[in-house]
Amino acid sequence: MTSSRRRTALLPLLLLLAAACAAPAAVQTPRTRVAGVAQAIEDHYFNADRGRAIADELRGAIDDGAFDALTTPQSLADALTARLKPQDRHFRVNVAQPGETMERRAPPPDMGTGIERVDILPGNIGVLGLRGFADFEFGRDDQPPRRAIDAALLRLAQTDAMVVDLRGNRGGSPAMVGYLASAFVAPGADTFNIFHSREGTQSEAPAQWHAAPRTQLPLYVVIDAGTGSAAESFAYTLQQAGRATVVGEASGGAANPGGPIVTGEGLVVFVPTGSPVNPFTHGNWEGVGVQPDVPVPAGEALDAALGLARAAAARH
Repeated sequence: MTSSRRRTALLPLLLLLAAACAAPAAVQTPRTRVAGVAQAIEDHYFNADRGRAIADELRGAIDDGAFDALTTPQSLADALTARLKPQDRHFRVNVAQPGETMERRAPPPDMGTGIERVDILPGNIGVLGLRGFADFEFGRDDQPPRRAIDAALLRLAQTDAMVVDLRGNRGGSPAMVGYLASAFVAPGADTFNIFHSREGTQSEAPAQWHAAPRTQLPLYVVIDAGTGSAAESFAYTLQQAGRATVVGEASGGAANPGGPIVTGEGLVVFVPTGSPVNPFTHGNWEGVGVQPDVPVPAGEALDAALGLARAAAARH
């Protein structure tokens, strides 16, 4: 074949390739974006039947045109979050960042140790303030959050009562929840939540218990409406085990943990993939929050807890 004939034969293929390269990416609409969120929920929500029902409700709303006017991704994400929150407090939808194409988004940056206060106040009252439950791995000696919480507990080891302040604490790692709670309960006690997921069950009991638990220490946990997720789990676990008095306002009511999933249509949906079951209540705090034993406005809750701690320490 001559070179001119080869060029003629290749011309249609070259034109097709050029057209393919010039073709625009698929245009996303509110309907396709919501459909992606619905599919992520159906595929990953911890209760398969419930996940399918939530997804089908969204698909019905798509057919009714409920989202058609929400033409910007942010307005759509906000509307979906508001619609899904009553179904599960952990649901939220955000706009995906450029290049965010993995099905599961990378975890957020570490919160450090999560500890913001370790004090011994008059009356020999210990105060431990946590802004988050930082993650660590058991069996490693180089984990800063584990070292930090051990150091905090050692400093407070001779106090006559303790207050753990979780106001505004949005949660974090189940490993820290289990380990810190084990500092106040008998080793091996049937105290911890069991998380149920599509893959099976997992206990929040720590892989390694605290070496010197103080099982008789008067303990008070301060919460407010900003206390969420793992922080609620800590408060609820010790409250239901009879090991802590909870002071403050009802917490946020987000019991079911999970993770963010990038839908592929420009949105990221946080889907709850597990649900805790407490050994005492056989339920959890989803939707209702941890209810304080001593209801006090958030701004007064720490002082109230300290007063209770001092009275308990005087009797101790």
